[in-house]
Amino acid sequence: MRRWRTALISAVALAALLVPVQSAVADGPGEPRQRDAKPGPSYQLGHGKKKTQARASALADHTITLRGVDINGQPVAPLASLIDLGTGTEYILSQSGGTLTGTVPDGDYSLTAIVLTGNPYAPDDLALYGDPTLTVGGDVDLTMDARTATEISSVSPSATATEYQSHAQLVQTIAGQVITTTVSGTPTTGLRAWPSASTTRPYYFTYSECKTEPLTTLPSPRVYKLAFPTTGQIPTNLTFTAPESSLALVNTTYASQGVASDGVGPHATIVDYDGIGGSVVGLTNPASAPSTQRVYYTANGVKWRSDYFYVVGGYQVAERDTGPRTFTAGTTTSETWHKAAFGPTMPVGHGQGTLIARPLLADTGTLGHENFSGNYSDGTTGTLTLYRNGTLVGQSTNPLAGDWTVPAAAANYRLDLAVQRTVPWSLYAKKINTSWTFPSAERPGDPFADQRDLLQPRITGAFDSSGRAPSGTTFPLDVVAQRAADGSAVTSVSLKASFNDGVTWTTVPLTANGTDRWTANVTHPSVNNGYVALRFTASDSSGFAVQQTVTRAYGLN
Repeated sequence: MRRWRTALISAVALAALLVPVQSAVADGPGEPRQRDAKPGPSYQLGHGKKKTQARASALADHTITLRGVDINGQPVAPLASLIDLGTGTEYILSQSGGTLTGTVPDGDYSLTAIVLTGNPYAPDDLALYGDPTLTVGGDVDLTMDARTATEISSVSPSATATEYQSHAQLVQTIAGQVITTTVSGTPTTGLRAWPSASTTRPYYFTYSECKTEPLTTLPSPRVYKLAFPTTGQIPTNLTFTAPESSLALVNTTYASQGVASDGVGPHATIVDYDGIGGSVVGLTNPASAPSTQRVYYTANGVKWRSDYFYVVGGYQVAERDTGPRTFTAGTTTSETWHKAAFGPTMPVGHGQGTLIARPLLADTGTLGHENFSGNYSDGTTGTLTLYRNGTLVGQSTNPLAGDWTVPAAAANYRLDLAVQRTVPWSLYAKKINTSWTFPSAERPGDPFADQRDLLQPRITGAFDSSGRAPSGTTFPLDVVAQRAADGSAVTSVSLKASFNDGVTWTTVPLTANGTDRWTANVTHPSVNNGYVALRFTASDSSGFAVQQTVTRAYGLN
C-alpha cells in the first residue's frame, strides 16, 4: 500500500467546501479566526497574478493616494488592488498610517477596495469600492468614506425573515485573469458599497443573502436563499427585491437516522451564477433534525449545490448533494436529507497500479446524494476483501477503506464488505454484508481523484422524519438500481425483507416502474422487532452485480 486516505468528511472540511470564503483576515494581520457552524464576517480582496513593486518616480509617472474613513468617521487604510487593464499587472501600494500610495504610468486601471470598520478579525462593517476603469493621466487622490456608501440589502416575501448570512462580490476578467473580491456579512456586520461607473468588459457585481424566519415559526419556518447578479457595474440601487414569483419553493425535511440532533446544524448551499464564475460562496441556514422548513431559491440564472449535517453527541451526521440543481420560478418540489432506507454504496478507483475502495456505509435512498454519516470508525468493525479473477488479492481490517496493488490489465473483480455497527447517532445499518462484482482495467490518472460507483440499490419510500414506516400495513418502496459506471440496464433483480433481524425472510414482489426502477409493496406485520432488514440482488449484462443484506435498513412504528 502506497498511501491511505479515509472517506471521513469532518465538519471543518464540510464548512470549507460549503462556505469557502476566507474566515481569516485577508490582506490584513495574519491571526486566524476559528471556524464554527455559525457563519461569521469575512473578506477577500482579489489580486492580479502579475505584480510590480512601486517604482521610483519617473517624469511620466503619477502618484496614487487612497484614503479610507470608516462608518465611525475614523481614518483607516483601505485594502486595495490596482490592476493595469492592458497587461493585467497589479501595482503594489504602500501603506503609511491610514493611507495607501503608489506610482503608476499613464493608463487605464481597475481599482477595487474594501474599507473596514472595527476589529479586522471581526469587523462591524465592510464597504466595497469598485472603479472598473480608472483612467490615470495625472496624480489621483481618492478618499473612500464608508459613511457615504449605501447599505446592501434584500427584500423577501416574508416580513419576519431576517438576514442570516450575506455576500457581495466583484468578479472581473483582466488580461485573461478572473479576479474576485468578496465581502461577507452577518446580522451584526453590515455590507455596503459605492455605485460605480459602467463598463462593457467582463465585470459583475453579485449579492447573495440567506434570510430566515425563527425556527419556532409554524407550520414551518421559511428560508430565502437569494441571488442577484448585476452586469457591468455596481448598481445605484443596492436594495434588491425578490418577488415570490421569481422563486422556487423546496419543502425540505431534515430527517434523522432515528436519533434526534443535539441542536441545529448548517444546511449550506453553494451559489453558482451562470456565466459569471468567480470564487464560490455559500448561503447557510440553521436546521435541527428532525424538522421541516420551506426553503425558497432564486430560480433563473443560478445553480445551487447543498450539504447538510447535524450533530449528535459530538458526531457530525453529514450528507452532500453531489450535483448542482437549477429551479424553475413558481414551482414547488420537496427534498429530504438523511432519507431512509440506509445501506452502503461503493466508489472505487483503479489507476497507477492501485485499486482503492471507499464505501459509504450508511448512504441513503436519495439518488444524487452521498451520506458520510457512517464513515467513523467508532463503533464499527468489519472487513473489506478484494478478489481478482476469483483469487484473493487482500483484505483490509478497516471496512471504511482498502488500497491494493493490482495489475493494469482488465480483470473481473469482487469486493466483499462485512460490517457490524453500534453507533450513537444512528439506529440503522447495524449489520451489512454486501458483495459487488465488476470488470475493471487501469484508468489514467489518480485513482483517488477518478472514483466511480458500482451497481447498487437506492431504496426509499414515504418514511417519516425518523426513518420509519407504519407497522401492520402494506408499504410501497421505490427501488432503484443505480447503474454502475460503464454498466448497462439491470437484467436480473430480487428483493427480500425480514422483520426479525434476518432470522426469516419474505420475498417482496417487484413491479417494473421504468428502466432500473421498480415498486415493491412490503407487507409490514403488526408484530415485529421495530425494524426491517432488506436483501437485494441485481446484475446486468456488462458484468456488474450486487448482493446486499442490510440489517435494520429502516424502522417501523
